[in-house]
Amino acid sequence: MKSRARCSIAGGLLLSAVLAVDSLLAQQNSPLDLTGTWVWVNQEDSTNRYRGVDPGGRYEGLTINDAARMRADTYSEEWVSTSPLLQCRPRGPTYQPYALDPVQIDKALDPVSRQIAAYRITVHKTAGARMIWLDDRPRPSQYAAHSWEGFSTGRFKGPVLEITSTHLKESIVTRNGVPSSFRATVIEQLFLDEPYLHWVFTVIDPDYLTEPLVRSGLYVRAPTQQLPPYPCQAEDNLPPGARTSYTVPHYLPGENPWLTETAFGFKAPLKAWRGFAEALYPEWYSIGKTLSPPAAPDIVLKPVYDDESTRAAERADTQPEDAPTYDNVEPLHVAGSVYMIAGGGGNIAASIGGDGVIMVDSGAAAASGRVLAAIRQAAQQLRPPERPESASPFNSTWQATHAFAEPRIRMIINTSDNPGHVEGNAAIRESSMFGALGAGPAYQLGTSSGSSQQVFAHVNVQQRMLDGKALNAPTDTYFTDRYTLYRFFNNQAVQIFHMPNAVTDGDSTVFFRSSDVIATGDIYNSDIYPPIDLRRGGSIDGEIEALNKVLDMSVTEYMSQGGTMIIPGHGWLSDSSDVGYYRDMLMIVRDRIQSMIDKGMTLEQVKAAKPTMDYDPLYGRQPGVTARFVEAVYGSLKPGNAG
Repeated sequence: MKSRARCSIAGGLLLSAVLAVDSLLAQQNSPLDLTGTWVWVNQEDSTNRYRGVDPGGRYEGLTINDAARMRADTYSEEWVSTSPLLQCRPRGPTYQPYALDPVQIDKALDPVSRQIAAYRITVHKTAGARMIWLDDRPRPSQYAAHSWEGFSTGRFKGPVLEITSTHLKESIVTRNGVPSSFRATVIEQLFLDEPYLHWVFTVIDPDYLTEPLVRSGLYVRAPTQQLPPYPCQAEDNLPPGARTSYTVPHYLPGENPWLTETAFGFKAPLKAWRGFAEALYPEWYSIGKTLSPPAAPDIVLKPVYDDESTRAAERADTQPEDAPTYDNVEPLHVAGSVYMIAGGGGNIAASIGGDGVIMVDSGAAAASGRVLAAIRQAAQQLRPPERPESASPFNSTWQATHAFAEPRIRMIINTSDNPGHVEGNAAIRESSMFGALGAGPAYQLGTSSGSSQQVFAHVNVQQRMLDGKALNAPTDTYFTDRYTLYRFFNNQAVQIFHMPNAVTDGDSTVFFRSSDVIATGDIYNSDIYPPIDLRRGGSIDGEIEALNKVLDMSVTEYMSQGGTMIIPGHGWLSDSSDVGYYRDMLMIVRDRIQSMIDKGMTLEQVKAAKPTMDYDPLYGRQPGVTARFVEAVYGSLKPGNAG
């Protein structure tokens, strides 16, 4: 009995210990509950959180560099109301916690473990829930699309939820034009102090900040608050006949009359108002007391921009051009049957399905083997079709439906004759995976002509490559404004549009209609200026017109994001808002250079004035790119004077 009693006591103690451990583990796996509805408390920096547009020139409390300062100094608030792509642009994490919107936070649970897999954060004036993944999932590819809210992962550090966000679109850190770049990272800390939620967010931006920018917002629980709908409808607000085409409202450098307005109103020294990081430190206070405020609210400043951010292009030019490597060629699913093959020179679009493969461009010659491997990898990811509701005719249904043939590349469409897009033509055609439509026994016996469309491009591309004795020139061409393939391919229409006088006179874009994907070639690159070549018929106005056509063919899913996906010539997968930002940048640079030409400035004087300085951190990081771009714009606007 005593032995049995001891066993019972020991068993009870063991059970209690196990339950205690389980309880402890459960507590450790259940961090503070942040769910609920929260509203912003207007106590911190209240004078800096106006409803509506922030006053121009007001950058106090920021840590911006001269490139960002120039972007903001030349910004006009009319741009947002003029551009349908910006009217409904949501604020991303570089600014959103600083805004006035109510917030709803919900949990997403793993259905098996019942642990928190993610938080869903929905802000009033956004398209939907922002996912904060807590399940250690890896970050997307460097070529993955960017979004307003970015890709966010989180982890609890004690009672604090720390969120890290990357893959952000170009956005803002204030509403008066101070930008954040697509290379920015945002780190947020959320701390619960019932009934308050403290929200600290740090922006780390290698393009536009000299130091990390740390700000905070305070929210309070609002259990009776419900987020209202936000049906933002973008419209062209200008009356008919007001203009013949879209333009970007902006100030030319040194012409904004409102940069002293708020410093004058607050009787503050201008240096404190211009966003210099050193003005945030206590030791600067003694310096600031010796400075006088502006004498008037409408002084037209002539700022001098000369910090390191203004020399991004020069630094790039001093770097030797690295030999290209193709160790990271990867397929990235875009939509429907379309994939983007990235890392093999210029980006390649590939429609992969039951009819085979249509490639848009072929990449660099040295990358052809890896490009073929990437296409093979993407093809193996395809699922077999759904089985009909009848008995299977196969002995082994699974084996018969999962035995995938080697993908057959039916056709290559070249968007231009730029080397990174056509060098792979010959190697792809010579590979065992290439099998043009119609090529087969009948073709080999001479009883069929096979397909005449093997490598296809605009006639100007073929002529130029043949004139240059190129061995990989297109076999077939079109010469009209638009060309539609004679049949659906992988169950969708494929259309090719000529974009005359853009980068060259032979540029094409390819539209996969059912998948809603456009491959642009080099008329749009997400992270580099367009390589406009005047000798081959390119021009800045033709380039802008080509981007306008791409935008006319595109639609966004909601709030200037998603919808039609754009495969750029180089860089990461994009959508209409990215192309719109790029188009607007080109318009602003064109207007600046045109103004300089009107003043009689020579090419060398224009280059010395650095009309692209505020955009060089984004698009001018490769040797020679900025100089060639400025020369092309100058030559487009003043023919015969490009040199």
